[in-house]
Amino acid sequence: GHTANLDRSGHRAKSATVQSGQRAQLSSPGHPATNLHPNTRGHPADCRNPDIPRVFVHVEWRPCVSRLKYRVPTLAAILDHLTAVPVRDTESRALQLIACRSRPHNSHILLRTQNPSGAWSAESNAGPDNCFHTALALLALKASYADGPSLQSVACAFEWLDSIVGVENHWLWKWKFRYLDRQVRFDPSETGWPWVEGTVSWVAPTAMVLLAHRAWSRDSPRLLTATRMLQDRACPQGGWNAGNSEVFGVALDPHPDFTAMALLALRSHVDPDQSIIKTSLDYLSLRLKNSGSLYSLAWGALALNAWSHTGSVDLTRKVRDRLTSINLSLVPARTLALAVIACEPPSFLKSGGHQ
Repeated sequence: GHTANLDRSGHRAKSATVQSGQRAQLSSPGHPATNLHPNTRGHPADCRNPDIPRVFVHVEWRPCVSRLKYRVPTLAAILDHLTAVPVRDTESRALQLIACRSRPHNSHILLRTQNPSGAWSAESNAGPDNCFHTALALLALKASYADGPSLQSVACAFEWLDSIVGVENHWLWKWKFRYLDRQVRFDPSETGWPWVEGTVSWVAPTAMVLLAHRAWSRDSPRLLTATRMLQDRACPQGGWNAGNSEVFGVALDPHPDFTAMALLALRSHVDPDQSIIKTSLDYLSLRLKNSGSLYSLAWGALALNAWSHTGSVDLTRKVRDRLTSINLSLVPARTLALAVIACEPPSFLKSGGHQ
């Protein structure tokens, strides 16, 4: 409200509370304040008589905190939005399942898009079998507590992954990369998983397959070789590029998302005191300090949290702040789901967690 104080001839008068749009009610009968129109003849503003009372009005504006909070999307509202968003690609559907794992899930939709080979494609039942998306689907099934008939689907997926090897593992390709094609720097004897069959190993699919094995507590003789492959592909300054660390004698720049994936995959396989781990974590923390990409921020927060890095708290807070200040309808489903996962990661992505 507004407070009106009456001051007449130096004596302080009684205060009165004035509501917006109401006339000031003063104790003196016939007070000039009852004459509200400034153009009325005899208005006190045109009079220099010092005996006429003066009215001082103090106006305050107080924002409604509850109204501001109401406009901020809560985690529950974000999950409601996510579960209602239709998705078609495997990555978005898998991340959606992981993010909404506490809600009634639709893992049967993901299972229906599994190919006869046991793998998943980038698009639902379209395109070649894909190692990255197969591993991501396995993570989603694990996070959604899939059991029963889906266990057979999980076994078929891992069986297919075991059959896919980067072509650099073939003796002819090893000979080619070792003696003829020296424009790229990597050890062809250390292999992981390609994106699709018939290509060389890449960082992202190899990292996702390692994560899937750890989430489902499955062992494989290839895990050690894949771990060494990721270490071999690391950039000299720290971090990871999509594939190689050097081409035509030029060191490639690392990328935040590929760096985060590799760090998550290596968490339970390598010593945290290794220099490549320390430099990669520091690169990730510094690189994302002023980043505006919610997708990269989410991947970075997951990796830093998994390794208990000092920058994880600030980065996770930044992801939360972005989540509560964006228009949900303008953010792709996979980015929104990944941000939710970064704020509340499943146990197999937490520090020290395996399942």
